[in-house]
Amino acid sequence: IDSSLPVMKVVLRQPSLENPAAGVIVETADVDLADRLPAGTVRIALKLRPINPADIFSLMGVYPGFDSSSPNAVPGLEGMGVVVESASDKVAKGATVIGRPFTSVEGGQGTWQSEVVAHEDDVFVIPPEAGLDDTSLAQFYVNPVTAYGMIDDLQIPRGEFLLQTGAGSVLGRQVIQMCKAKGIKTINVVRREALVVELKALDPDAEVVVAESAEAIAEQVPKITGGKGAYGAIECVGGEITKGVVGSVRNNGVVLLYGAMGGLEIIASIPDILFRGVSIKGWWLAPYMGGKTVAERDVVCSEILRLMVDGVVAPYAGKTFPLADVQAAIGEATKPARGGKVFLSSM
Repeated sequence: IDSSLPVMKVVLRQPSLENPAAGVIVETADVDLADRLPAGTVRIALKLRPINPADIFSLMGVYPGFDSSSPNAVPGLEGMGVVVESASDKVAKGATVIGRPFTSVEGGQGTWQSEVVAHEDDVFVIPPEAGLDDTSLAQFYVNPVTAYGMIDDLQIPRGEFLLQTGAGSVLGRQVIQMCKAKGIKTINVVRREALVVELKALDPDAEVVVAESAEAIAEQVPKITGGKGAYGAIECVGGEITKGVVGSVRNNGVVLLYGAMGGLEIIASIPDILFRGVSIKGWWLAPYMGGKTVAERDVVCSEILRLMVDGVVAPYAGKTFPLADVQAAIGEATKPARGGKVFLSSM
């Protein structure tokens, strides 16, 4: 009887800033199933995983949450799968699970492989009655938890405005959906006119500002808020756009910086910070969840599950590629205005 199992994995041989797909190859290796799992761990057959911006940064060698220098590093921050072997009292064989997150990612063993072994505390079990499809579950963690965490940290009162850039992204759309459910108004900055209708479909009361400059943001937001400014903001572009966002929040407001779509530097007005008390804070998912106990991470994941089951947060899916076609998938994921999230499938 053959006791080995072929495992396909995407290996990052050489990070590349210019061409993120250039440094990856697809390998197949045999795993000896006769080897006993350590107590408290599970073997997961991963089925589907998205390509997130942080995954692209991992391929470029600039994402601190992934060790791209480790031998045979495998990218991938999240994904869903089924437990095929269990040495855990908490997670049964056959359970559908997601990572919350898989801590092996930090050491360079991510989800762009057909199988992982994870500690029982790294997984969140999805109950069968949830009725969620694989596409929803594959993107359960990174975007929804980031949106949830930033909204939670800003503590925006019902009826006040949250200002966000990059609103047409998958995460931006989920921010609109979560804020609508909480009674928080949103001002959503995008670069393309075509996105106005799409975002209004998520929340007819959402304000959508088409702007490519700090001046355009600073001109529109006071009109929308009656001169009050947004209560708080989330920003993922950088450069001069940050200046427009900082200038458009209330006195003593907070701007959470969580991305760098426009470059690795920001511009901000000293008077906004010095005299109006506006603060800019970095927000990163890793310390947000890493600072929580297992029980606290369960609470967050249970809330995300409820939001998905209730239809508050809906997936925005694009094309799916086989794991073996990872270069083509990366090319699609890095296209501007591509639409929904790109996925890699093991099936």
